[in-house]
Amino acid sequence: MKLLIRQLEVSLEYTTDDVLKAVSRRLNCRSNQISSCEVTRRSLDSRPMRSAPVFVLTAEVVMQSGFSLPQHAPKDVEPVSNENEQPFISSPLPAKAEFKRPVIVGAGPAGLMAAYHLAAVGARPILIERGARAEDRRAVVDAFWRQGTFDPENNVLFGEGGAGLFSDGKLTARSKDRPRIRHFFQTLVDCGAPTDILIDAEPHIGSDVLQKIVPEMRRRIEAAGGETLFNTAMTDLLVENGRLTGLIAGGREIRTDNLILATGHSARDVYHLLGERQATLQAKPFAVGIRLELPQRQINQAQYGKFAGHSKLGAASYKLTRRPEGNARACYSFCMCPGGLVITCASENGALTTNGMSYSQRGSIWGNAAFIVPIEPADYAGFAGPETHPELAGLNFQLAMEKAAFLAGGGNFSVPALMLPDFITGKISANLPADRSCPLSKPASFDKILPDFVLSTLRTAIPKMLRELNGVNQNSAIVYAAETRSSSPVRVVRSDDGFSPAIAGLYPAGEGAGYAGGIVSSAVDGLKAAEQVAARLHG
Repeated sequence: MKLLIRQLEVSLEYTTDDVLKAVSRRLNCRSNQISSCEVTRRSLDSRPMRSAPVFVLTAEVVMQSGFSLPQHAPKDVEPVSNENEQPFISSPLPAKAEFKRPVIVGAGPAGLMAAYHLAAVGARPILIERGARAEDRRAVVDAFWRQGTFDPENNVLFGEGGAGLFSDGKLTARSKDRPRIRHFFQTLVDCGAPTDILIDAEPHIGSDVLQKIVPEMRRRIEAAGGETLFNTAMTDLLVENGRLTGLIAGGREIRTDNLILATGHSARDVYHLLGERQATLQAKPFAVGIRLELPQRQINQAQYGKFAGHSKLGAASYKLTRRPEGNARACYSFCMCPGGLVITCASENGALTTNGMSYSQRGSIWGNAAFIVPIEPADYAGFAGPETHPELAGLNFQLAMEKAAFLAGGGNFSVPALMLPDFITGKISANLPADRSCPLSKPASFDKILPDFVLSTLRTAIPKMLRELNGVNQNSAIVYAAETRSSSPVRVVRSDDGFSPAIAGLYPAGEGAGYAGGIVSSAVDGLKAAEQVAARLHG
């Protein structure tokens, strides 16, 4: 008999024996009646109501023959069968199948996972990336962060691994598609990620480890017959009678019937190209705001109390929300990076945005998160302009804030920064902490960077939100402007078959398509697109 047992509480220093004892207590059985026990999920409960933090586990248990559950099974115990959740299974293409090789544009999470799947089924995909390979990005990005040296094609946002290569590496899974999520996580583990990501409720890899995993994914794609082209920008789509026939990339014409477009939400030129080629686009809501950092020890103390600093706890995170009140809109924290760094990002000269990142050990003395305000299409409708596709007005809205941030920072990619009390009162800080995580930053007013309704919401909401972190000293918080790319302001419409209703064979996928947000949902979306392409190749 196989059982799924939830809500097993164990100490922070638990061992395998501790898990077996917890199972035995729940089932009221002897430990020798348990054939096997596998932890499938682990979360931390550090609520103040507890005398000490505990791990809460879910375990899959196989019992010896002869064991039977009582008529009224214990709470959070249920029998399971292998059919309850089928693992993801690839379907190989026939060995002699004839087809034009599918193309994936963009080597972020969606594009990499799409190429990985298509290579595994024998489709020999071509993966095209406008930036450099992961191994060559590090030095370029470091120079940008230190000196503001900018390359429009190879930077924090463009290159193998996408923007996610230089972010926190959080694997937050909002999707309920557990088989595909599991398949993605297992792929990461196969390529070098720690096995803990398979069970942790809030799995994290870190940018340093991602920079080793991504090249291994590429090597496996190539070993299975795939091809990768770097420093190769797509400049046009070839469309005949509403059907994709190929693309132009790096000055070369590549013929294909199936193209997965996984270019992310920072490739603005791609959105404009789609508008010119009559792809169906929609404006969509997104959110903008600032990035706020606090001393990580204060966050740890607020979340863990006297257990702050425990070796099994690591750097604490938080999630804060605020409902609308008066003239202030809703506000929420996003992409919290414990023990992390605030970083500068740019996809074009003369404009900048911010993001957060951390390494696998989350060892920075600072923790940061975006605090963002929802934006509706009606808020940016006036930014379309006479030469802009109306559905792309959100891109101009973003760009206006990013250009203003660039100018406010002095025109050298320094990030505008203020102490939180000065931001609240509209002052420019005289000094910033010398050890702040983003040294290429300078005091500057935010008043001409963000819209008035965003500023007023943030000034109203943030102090109230931070009060939920008991003991945090708001005077020590630093804010950076501006956080503009939490998600895409554009959706590239697709049909149930996965491709554009206006361009058959063009499969928009990932964050840039407006159907995903974050590493996990983007990878799952790319995987689904690859499945649809594979089904089409199967005929």
